[in-house]
Amino acid sequence: MAENDPGPLEDPADLRAPRRGRARPVLAVAALIPLAAAVGAVTVSPAPETVPVTRAETQSQPGASTLRCPGPMQVPEDLFTEGADDELALSPPSETIGLSSMALETDSSLLFGTVSGSETLQEADGSARAPSLTTLGADGSTLEDAAATSKLGAGVQVLPGVEEAASVRAATAEGSRPVADAVQSSTTTSGDFRSLALTRCEEPTTDASFLGVSTDTGDSSALVLRNPTQRPATASVQIWTEDGPAPMEGRSQVVVAPGTEERVLLESVAGGQDAVGVRASVLGAPLAMHVQTTERNGLTPGGAEVLQPLPPASLEQVLPGVEATGTSPTVVLANPQGADTTASIEVTGADGPVDDASLEDVEIPAGAVVPVPLESVTEGTYSVAVRSQDPVLAVARSTAAGEDLPGDTVGTPVDFALTSPAPALSTSGLLALPQEGGVGALTLAATDDASVTVVPIGSDGTAGSPVEADLAAGTSSVIPWQELAIDGTRTRAVTVVPSVPGAVHAGWMQRESDGSGGDLISSLPVPSAQLSTDALTVRLQD
Repeated sequence: MAENDPGPLEDPADLRAPRRGRARPVLAVAALIPLAAAVGAVTVSPAPETVPVTRAETQSQPGASTLRCPGPMQVPEDLFTEGADDELALSPPSETIGLSSMALETDSSLLFGTVSGSETLQEADGSARAPSLTTLGADGSTLEDAAATSKLGAGVQVLPGVEEAASVRAATAEGSRPVADAVQSSTTTSGDFRSLALTRCEEPTTDASFLGVSTDTGDSSALVLRNPTQRPATASVQIWTEDGPAPMEGRSQVVVAPGTEERVLLESVAGGQDAVGVRASVLGAPLAMHVQTTERNGLTPGGAEVLQPLPPASLEQVLPGVEATGTSPTVVLANPQGADTTASIEVTGADGPVDDASLEDVEIPAGAVVPVPLESVTEGTYSVAVRSQDPVLAVARSTAAGEDLPGDTVGTPVDFALTSPAPALSTSGLLALPQEGGVGALTLAATDDASVTVVPIGSDGTAGSPVEADLAAGTSSVIPWQELAIDGTRTRAVTVVPSVPGAVHAGWMQRESDGSGGDLISSLPVPSAQLSTDALTVRLQD
């Protein structure tokens, strides 16, 4: 080839095609220029200040408490159609109840075992703060809003002759929740339903259990479900018998409309039983629940009670104030669990455990009720401790006989009381005594060595001299009402203050005369006072 030969000519297509491979590095460098500028702007711009987010926050104090009472006993009409003696039959129970309400400021010295007005907070004018008590009728109208108050931070209200299911509203001087107790009493001194029935007024709940009532021939027991709210509720009901859970046959679901009441007649589900238990578990609005039970042996009155819900089933419980008067008391146990269990029963008196009356390894089948007579106890007042492998329910039944009634077909009337477990008093306890005043005895059961101060409170809110008691672990002590009387008059309420928190359980047995030489009895546990009024912080979250 010649030196000046230009070589082969390029293809014309190659001349028309763009040279892309050579342009890419230039385009890449150009694309990086704005990115670098942006990075530079970011790095040199100052960081913005953090702005705190303010969330809504408020303090919520516990409000006033509203305690709802069962009201007078309502006996099924068909009971009056059965034959009975002319002098005893067709006489309904008392159509009225008495109400006794007690409220204390949470800093009242009475809750700490002393009597000192100076230890209660005062108003700006120097007067002592005192709680308010208002009793409302079933329709919400005010039956009474006046209460006797004292410089001890106490308020007392007593109403006889109430003819409806009332409620008691209790509030501190500042409108928050006080330490309060309200008790209704129903007394029928003669006739088919001769009895004394004391019942604590309580707030509505969504779970309630009852035990020890009878559905035998002549006896009647009803679970009463009352809805005080504006929302509907559905109660799931189960009855336990000595043979296990009763078949409910489509009656296990009870709908309770707002502002209405429903009754489940227990003998219509499980009749012919000496002792049954029943539980109601509620969906929807909480219900005010109680059980009403009446007994009659042929033509002979056998007593009546209106029962409040029991504490939840537990492994250990103490029942103070079980009386043995001529007839042996009976401990009734119920096993709400799905498996068999066993329990021990220990009976204690002033000198400690009563070995002959204590029992071990009492078998309680799943879903069954087991009555256990305490046949070895002598006459007196005792405390009963029940300890079990699995949570159980327990009550104790005591009876009191009256005088023989005229007529060959009528036997000696009796009244009965069902003693419920009493809580361990963590700080102190407040017990309102019935409208008639306290006649009976306070029983103290100790699980540890402790001293106890009992302060009696009168109808005007003032207090009597405190009564001291020293208790040894495993013993039970009884304080008769005469030692708690104030200037010879019946006490309206008591506070019970142990030296060791949780070491003492307390119960009251009321014993009234029927006016004919016989006794009427009923029992109440002493509840533990809730002294904390700490505010709850409510904070709005995202």
